[in-house]
Amino acid sequence: MSHPAVLPPELQVPSLVVLALFLAWVVRLIRSHRLSVRDSLLWLLTTALALVGTAFPSLLVGAAELVGVQVPANAVFGVGLLYLALNVLSVTLLASQSADRVRRLAQECALLRAELDAVRARLPPTPGPTPPPAPPRGP
Repeated sequence: MSHPAVLPPELQVPSLVVLALFLAWVVRLIRSHRLSVRDSLLWLLTTALALVGTAFPSLLVGAAELVGVQVPANAVFGVGLLYLALNVLSVTLLASQSADRVRRLAQECALLRAELDAVRARLPPTPGPTPPPAPPRGP
């Protein structure tokens, strides 16, 4: 089956420039420690794949034919949906891990505060100014 130009040059060149700038921006965020390498692997991988697909649109046509998709644009939309699902899953996993860490730290803080209160209760009172009251404890 013959396909018209999947990506005309007047769209291909600006797309390559935008993708290259985006990739450079992600790398800059990693280098400035505003984004961890682990959290950005999905961004790096998908941007690199988009660069390859944009630079060589015939690969997209071949991949679409390989999986039985007649219109390469439909394959792009399918891959886009898969990407969004992976990205949401990745963010959900990271948020879950962060919530577990925060819960564990809050529990450790509460245990340390209780231990400190117990130690303070065993010490004899010291003469001089009274220490400020302990902050109220949360639930």
